[in-house]
Amino acid sequence: MVSVRDVHKSFGRKPVLRGVDLEVRRGETIVVLGGSGSGKSVLLKHVNGLLQPDRGEVEVLGCAVSRLGDIDLVELRRRVSYIFQSGALFDSLTVGENVAFSLMEGDGRDRAAVAARVGELLARVGLAGSEGLWPADLSGGMRKRVAIARGLALRPEVILYDEPTAGLDPLTGLAISRLIHEVRDETGATSVVVTHDLTLARELGGRIAFLDAGRFAFVGDLQDAAASPGAVGEFVRAGGVHAGT
Repeated sequence: MVSVRDVHKSFGRKPVLRGVDLEVRRGETIVVLGGSGSGKSVLLKHVNGLLQPDRGEVEVLGCAVSRLGDIDLVELRRRVSYIFQSGALFDSLTVGENVAFSLMEGDGRDRAAVAARVGELLARVGLAGSEGLWPADLSGGMRKRVAIARGLALRPEVILYDEPTAGLDPLTGLAISRLIHEVRDETGATSVVVTHDLTLARELGGRIAFLDAGRFAFVGDLQDAAASPGAVGEFVRAGGVHAGT
């Protein structure tokens, strides 16, 4: 579903990605770990074409992203949902209008059908009846939930989560973790989750990929990462995950 091959990216004289390789299978949820500034979000933005590589290739749903024109990129992004770290809600739109935005942009302009879909999505993330609220009325965790609801509106095949638990208290972060888990189980979508939150990585299970110095230093099971030498093991153990626990 997602293939990243020998991707390099620099900003000015600062190299961020130095030859990244990653394959994500259909229906898989993979967690990309790494310290702050390691390039996790930069990598994620290559997957839906928000950034283009200096060198290398990114392929998503059989499409070479760097070779797509603007119209084709728009179509790809209707199949690949990006959940921004901040939520990126439109402050001038209500919660309901935010969730409906992509639905009204497409062919589904039947307002009754759109309203029903919005209600269904908000109920799905635990915010039933919140259509009339404004983003300013919401807590950080609620904003993340609305962003996830909006991201699910077009039933995407791939979901990209950028630091979904950043800035949240532990209980709210755990609730978001479980919501991502449930979305994966119910929709079958392929998910790439960028985070430095070991609790989130442990909750989601599956493979992790550890980004260090612009390359993946480890791809595999979290328990194996905890037993690894060097930066990978140090990072995972510092987050409270130890081999055999």
